[in-house]
Amino acid sequence: MSDINTLHRPVELGSGEAAMARLAERLTTITPAMDLPVNSIMRPPSPAVAAALAMSAKISRRAHDRARRSRSIIGLTIDGLARFVPYTLVALALRLVMARVFFLDGQSKVVGLPVSLPEAVQNFSFQGFSLKALNLSVLLPVDVAPATIAFFTSRFVGSPLPPSLMASIVSYAEFILPVMLVLGFASRFAAVGMLMLTALFQIYLIPSALWTTHIYWAAMLLVIVSRGPGAVSLDHIVRMFAKR
Repeated sequence: MSDINTLHRPVELGSGEAAMARLAERLTTITPAMDLPVNSIMRPPSPAVAAALAMSAKISRRAHDRARRSRSIIGLTIDGLARFVPYTLVALALRLVMARVFFLDGQSKVVGLPVSLPEAVQNFSFQGFSLKALNLSVLLPVDVAPATIAFFTSRFVGSPLPPSLMASIVSYAEFILPVMLVLGFASRFAAVGMLMLTALFQIYLIPSALWTTHIYWAAMLLVIVSRGPGAVSLDHIVRMFAKR
């Protein structure tokens, strides 16, 4: 009877969780007292049990309302933007931007075979816009340009590798890594390679470009290294087949 009497006293709510715990303990002590035969007809709950159940429902509603009010306008806005702009689109944009930067720089360092779109595709135009204006020809690297070797020889003083070897590594890496990044194939590896090239440029080539250029390259590449290439990538397709 002492347990039943305590239910008629005001419940001291330190917090919603503490009140629920105390209520559960009281209901546990009451339950053995309601020892009915298996075949007997269930009676309506006693006033004490009904009051306890009502108090439990009230506490649950209060906790739900408190959790709903805690979602601020700023938090809801950020969640909405995250759903409106998925990471897949962000990753694709970062991949294309960084691939373009390194690929165009690498094209200026090599000599090779020019490859362009078929003439029929280049002549395609829409509302005055033609693909031929984009000059989508690409040099397949065959060798490093002599001017590139001379430039590296003058700048890479004190490097651990010979300047001619560094020129070859950088030139071919600036062709291979951007292609991997665009396709989304081994994207994290490609992004790490571009980070190493960025550090190389910062140390040996353009030390003054840290806060104007290189810091932004590093930030975008670190996003890809941390979060991956997104769903529009070969990496994602390979991962899907691997899980089957």
